[in-house]
Amino acid sequence: MEGARRLQGQSIGVFCEGIGLLLFRWSALRTAIENEWGGRESLVKADQLVTDILSWFTQFKGMVYSIQRYIN
Repeated sequence: MEGARRLQGQSIGVFCEGIGLLLFRWSALRTAIENEWGGRESLVKADQLVTDILSWFTQFKGMVYSIQRYIN
């Protein structure tokens, strides 16, 4: 993909923080953590979700399509 830009340096940390802030505002996720629906390590699993999402965005090599195209 020509002209593709990648996150580098401090940007990756900021992006990861943003993902975490967004996910932890999700009331269903917070409730699942508080009630340990994922077991005693529910918080660890939620943190892993943040890491997995960051990994997908920073390491995915395929084409990304916008859903906006299909909504209109």
